[in-house]
Amino acid sequence: MGIRRYFATQDNTITNAFKNDLRNRATGSNAGASDVLEAFVIHGQTSASVDSNNAEQARILLQFDMNEIVDDIANGVIPSSSVDYILRMYNAPHADTTPLSYSLNVVMLDQSWNEGRGLDLEEFTDNGVCNWVSASVGSFWGADPANPATKVTGGYFHEGPNASASYFFSGGVEDLSLNVNFAVDRWRSSGSEGNNGFILKHTDDVIAGEHGTFFTKKFFGRNSEFYFKRPVIEARWDSSRKDNRGNFIVSSSLADGSDNLNTLFLYNNVRGQLKNIPGLKDNQLLLKVYSGTATAPSTNSVLIIDSDNNSRQQLTGGILIENGVEISGVYTCSFATTSSNEYLYDVWHTASGGGRTEFFTGSFEPTTLKALELIYDDEYVTDITNLKSSYIRGQKPRLRVFPRKKNWNPNIFSVVTAEVTPELIEDAYYRLHREVDNLEIIPFGTGSSVNEYTRMSYDVSGSYFQLDTSYLEPGFTYKIQFVYYLQGEYRQQPEIFKFRVEEPAP
Repeated sequence: MGIRRYFATQDNTITNAFKNDLRNRATGSNAGASDVLEAFVIHGQTSASVDSNNAEQARILLQFDMNEIVDDIANGVIPSSSVDYILRMYNAPHADTTPLSYSLNVVMLDQSWNEGRGLDLEEFTDNGVCNWVSASVGSFWGADPANPATKVTGGYFHEGPNASASYFFSGGVEDLSLNVNFAVDRWRSSGSEGNNGFILKHTDDVIAGEHGTFFTKKFFGRNSEFYFKRPVIEARWDSSRKDNRGNFIVSSSLADGSDNLNTLFLYNNVRGQLKNIPGLKDNQLLLKVYSGTATAPSTNSVLIIDSDNNSRQQLTGGILIENGVEISGVYTCSFATTSSNEYLYDVWHTASGGGRTEFFTGSFEPTTLKALELIYDDEYVTDITNLKSSYIRGQKPRLRVFPRKKNWNPNIFSVVTAEVTPELIEDAYYRLHREVDNLEIIPFGTGSSVNEYTRMSYDVSGSYFQLDTSYLEPGFTYKIQFVYYLQGEYRQQPEIFKFRVEEPAP
């Protein structure tokens, strides 16, 4: 799946800006029900707003339910490690001045707060909590909410190390996309760090007036009518699996050690559920490879080469470890071979002699790497073989992607006698748009810097990925597109595949 979204459960804008009379400040105003969030710093609107002690400011508060993330980790929906948690907020266009070249700090809050029900960010007529001076009813912002001596204004936030990050806006109107692992990892741990959310504020030098007024940056809030513009934390990880049963290569001097290694998978499916094979010591199996014909293996085993380049009669395979997590019922073994046999068979077993138990026998046809006198610029035709026209929101279909070369030209004999096999694309990615306005919902998650979170898996039947419809707005049609990484460049494929998401029946 590689991506999962968690929507904000609370948000608010707190401010000490002057009201329209330029005499009274809106420190008691609340905007917890507003559909827009706002951050600004104003200097010099009056003589009482010229430095860091009295600058007019608006700051954004956000909170997410960490229990959702903790539960998803416990249930195996997302891995416990190797995940990037990205805070995503979306620019709200407006007619006011928008600042250029500035940063917003995203800081962990140190105090719980109430969202409130205010709406007015123009005249600040809705009083309530939380606001600039109070976190909740009867509680000031500060180390001891009941003690006025510890009172602070503008939010009580973490000032220790590894508690904040900043995002730079060059043109002012960009969306925010920021890695917040520093906070999520602390909140979801078993430590005492409380999840009070984030505060978004301008940097201290801007507040001090060193660069003038920065008015105003607006984002869509969690109450926005625009579903895909609401603030989210997006969990991203590389969920791709590469099963080389369909593209196994013979060890060659044309490839380095890692490229010569091939990985085979075994899935233990019991009554529709992946389960560990009982009785295995340390969840390990032995794997031995035999030569054979197109129909059956022989009794002749072939040497296989481990990751340390040692030749072996058999190797030990084990439970799949994916992003630091054991995957129940899935076993793998990686090896190379120099065998020139056309057909090879992998036998997964335990022990030997009379105590030997065979669990699975698979087959594969290794290919030999060849240097070429030119580079073939292959084009592909792609299909999703099991895509339905519609899904109920919350379904998570595993979609099967079948690429083949575009110049494939079968005759009547080959159509009748041969099974068409897919081309296995080493690095293939998907993206998702909403059809009505072409809004990009999930981009091509390419590149190691973003965890390659939309890279597809593949096995002998082609590529595949799991589509999570739980974060898609029902009542709309969506479009899937693919890009393949070929010959050192990303090549977008022309095909577009559509499906609709419907609301579950009441």
